Amino acid sequence: MRISTPQMYQGGLSAMQRAQSNFNKTSLQMSTGRSYLTPSDDPNGAAQTIQLDTNIKKTEQYQRNNDLAKPRLEQEEAQIVATQNVLQRVRELVVAGNNDTYIKQNRTIIASEIRKLREDIIGIANLKDANDEYLFAGARSHTEPFVTGTDGKVSYVGAIGAGSVREVSITNAQNVAIGDTGSAVFMEIPERSGLLNEAVPKSTNTGTLYVNSTSVTNLDDALNSSEQTLRIRFSYPPTNPGPVEYDVLDLDGNSVRNSSGDLISGIYGNTDAAGVFVAPTPSTQSIELAGRMVTITGEPADGDELISRPVSQVTIFQTLDDIATAFEDSLTGTISSEALSRASSIALRNIDSGLGRLDEVRTTVGLRISTLEMQTGLNDERVLDLSTTLSDVRDLDYADAISRFKLQEAVLEAAQQTYVKVNKLSLFDFL
Repeated sequence: MRISTPQMYQGGLSAMQRAQSNFNKTSLQMSTGRSYLTPSDDPNGAAQTIQLDTNIKKTEQYQRNNDLAKPRLEQEEAQIVATQNVLQRVRELVVAGNNDTYIKQNRTIIASEIRKLREDIIGIANLKDANDEYLFAGARSHTEPFVTGTDGKVSYVGAIGAGSVREVSITNAQNVAIGDTGSAVFMEIPERSGLLNEAVPKSTNTGTLYVNSTSVTNLDDALNSSEQTLRIRFSYPPTNPGPVEYDVLDLDGNSVRNSSGDLISGIYGNTDAAGVFVAPTPSTQSIELAGRMVTITGEPADGDELISRPVSQVTIFQTLDDIATAFEDSLTGTISSEALSRASSIALRNIDSGLGRLDEVRTTVGLRISTLEMQTGLNDERVLDLSTTLSDVRDLDYADAISRFKLQEAVLEAAQQTYVKVNKLSLFDFL
């Protein structure tokens, strides 16, 4: 077989280039620490690397969500504890202030301190976290959740309803709420005394009847009817002039009797000869029913109704305001000692209800914090496992690479030396 000089040169050059390519590839692998340099080197390994890297980044994002939620929940828990401490102090003051041996000056001090503690709770409810967001505003975290009106009543203006609390994902299948609305914590407190009631005009009324106030007149009757909703219906006379009468019905339309067995009814004003309503004198009148008193004013239309019903929920702020007012009124003789005792009983029961609600919220917050702590450990383990697997797939085995590098270096040097020697071969050297 005839071998030409160009073939010898080309063969040597190709061998040297292959050795150089293998040597360079191993050198690049050692410098990058990767077992492959392009996806084509190891398609399966490249696909696994992308999937593993994606899962690691997802897990790290879940952990960042965890790290965001936990401090906020811990701060919320601390503020709930602070509120509980304030309410415990109010409870002590109510018990002490209901003592008949207390002098007026002491009750003045108690009322003032209760109002100060009420302001402290408002401050807690409007507290911000480290990100300058209100803790108890729900999703409306940049809006101050509690505002005090000109009448002194506290209103909640934060988020309510579905989606009112922000949630973060801590796994692909689990979300955790990072707070609670102020409405759930401070406003929606179950009324436990059974002695608070309200009266509201029926939505279909056409007259101008107003409710000035409601109160309890008979403790036993009020307790016996504490779960009843009653209707006060106003009726015009069939012929004019005549009295405008009212009667009390239950929700089924049955007439209601008092403890003596008599039907509860009465007269509220009358009509003149033209059928025009003439207000009673005085214009403000009180209607007693089932131990309750409803004070009204205004002009009812024929068939208008008032709905007297128990209060199902109270706010912490209203409870504190009511008992402070009761202590203040007792100083001026506006209310009797019996009424003060009843107000104290209502306050104590609803303070206990508020403490119970705070305990419930604190428990849920604690469970969420516990979940986050447990998930942190799971996230650390998952990232470690994924990183180990990723390293096995992607990272270079340096012991094998160094051995291969040395071998390829020797092969390259041999190819280079062979090429140099072949280049020196010539027939002229033998002539």
